[in-house]
Amino acid sequence: MSLYEQISAYCIRHKIRLAEKRVIVADQLLVADEFTDGDTLWRDMRSRGIKISPATVYESLNWLVTAGFAERRFAADSRKNLFGIPEPVRNTLTS
Repeated sequence: MSLYEQISAYCIRHKIRLAEKRVIVADQLLVADEFTDGDTLWRDMRSRGIKISPATVYESLNWLVTAGFAERRFAADSRKNLFGIPEPVRNTLTS
């Protein structure tokens, strides 16, 4: 099952609206293939032509963490939060 399908199924189960921006942020985390901070993720998205605000990126990241699709870690060398797709979620993904 793709990440989009998993997020869609989660939203249906919990009777919440599927916000496409959340899926876009999740996909970009998947492409990043490593944990990254929200600002770097936002800059990468903007450089790819994705129009999204920093606030929407952070709101989406927080939602993804709460829903279990992303993980938050703290950088050892700074006070930044790093976000990424955890291995258990990656292992459930199919093309």
